[in-house]
Amino acid sequence: MADILIKNGLVLTMDKGMLQGEVIQDGAVAVEGNRIVDIGATKEVEQAHKGSERVIDAEKKVVMPGFVITHTHMPYVLGHNMPVDVSQLKSFWDMLQKMGWEWLEDITTRDGIYAATRYAAMKMLKSGTTTVCELVEGPGAIPGALNSSARAIDEVGIRAQVGYEVTERVPGVSILERMDQKNAEKAFEENLAFLNKYPKGNGGRIEGRLGVHTAYTNSAETLKRAREIAEDSGCGIEIHTAEIPRQFLVEKYGKSAPMILEETGLLGPDVIAAHCIDLDDTDLEILSRNGVNVAHTPMTNSLGGNGVARVPDMLDKGMNVTLGHDCFFTLDTSEYLRYAYLVHKAHRANPILLPPFQAIDMAIGNGARAMGLEKEIGSLEKGKKADILVLDPDSPSPVTPASVMSWFTMTFKGSDVQHVIVDGRLVVSDRRMTTVDEEEVRRHCLDEAKALWRRNGISI
Repeated sequence: MADILIKNGLVLTMDKGMLQGEVIQDGAVAVEGNRIVDIGATKEVEQAHKGSERVIDAEKKVVMPGFVITHTHMPYVLGHNMPVDVSQLKSFWDMLQKMGWEWLEDITTRDGIYAATRYAAMKMLKSGTTTVCELVEGPGAIPGALNSSARAIDEVGIRAQVGYEVTERVPGVSILERMDQKNAEKAFEENLAFLNKYPKGNGGRIEGRLGVHTAYTNSAETLKRAREIAEDSGCGIEIHTAEIPRQFLVEKYGKSAPMILEETGLLGPDVIAAHCIDLDDTDLEILSRNGVNVAHTPMTNSLGGNGVARVPDMLDKGMNVTLGHDCFFTLDTSEYLRYAYLVHKAHRANPILLPPFQAIDMAIGNGARAMGLEKEIGSLEKGKKADILVLDPDSPSPVTPASVMSWFTMTFKGSDVQHVIVDGRLVVSDRRMTTVDEEEVRRHCLDEAKALWRRNGISI
């Protein structure tokens, strides 16, 4: 007898990826505790698990692993739609210093982190994201920023690796004028306390991952220290890489970001490098030979006017490319998935680039591998954690084993997500959260957004 039995569905196992994974047309998945204990044809699985506690009839529905998003900043939702003077934002550098730092991170509070993280996690779960790699930023919110984040994540029920950004940046001061290693040390302390509480491989939904801001906001000593901590704890690192024009670092340091990160020993297969936009062939080779995982963030790259990352070249090199989104825009994974699928075709005038299966793999199996969780999530297999979606397609055409791959990139949207299971727990049932009061979560986030806006001098 299973705790949850999902039957009669079009089951996409995605074992070894979307293209190679078995598709079971009338399939079933049985869950006991937080693990998948059986998967196969409905007739056999249902027979083996008679009297299951909860049965979900997935007839005419799609059953699949949850999406994995490898780069998020959930507190950023407090700044969504903030009525600021956009005429000040003439470059990505302006956007980073003003929108990212001055108007958001530097005035973020622990209460704001908690409220925004609950909202963002809720919205992502409802559109099918079951796992995130979260990088928390907010110099005024430490110590305790990561505890606020974890409290929200725990309540809502998403799976997450979480870290706080290590940076020598001094709030309110240009990084061209001054940086301070003492700020990085405070950030290390925040991360180390969290890693002690949520070590890698602890068996729960929340793990620590060391967050590092960038190569250009940290000294070589700080970057070397980051690698030492990651090695000692086995936690891995997440860092923004090459999200600004390459020339900025070359003019300042005589080297690009990948060059600096390799020289300091920070790079490795446990690193998730977000953005990776302005890279030359040498930079790309550095990331490739160090086994670095890339968190591709096509929408935010476009928002900043930073260009289009060389994802087709990365894939040709066999690099592990995943999907991230910074928590900008709607938080609906389907939008980011579709944009990643389309933008490279347009950019290179080549419709063959990035076929549907590659886009889907970026958001599921590749993400699990990048986070070191491939033995636990990223496919539907016996023994793996039960992170499962049941989708109810609103499609103008049949969704079949032959058409489902194209359906994801052409028609799928977050509102198709009907049920979501994370770690064996039904966290979304019939499109409603079971873990939190949705209206209360929205109200709290709105209140904290208004408070942040007022700190920016906006009447609300």
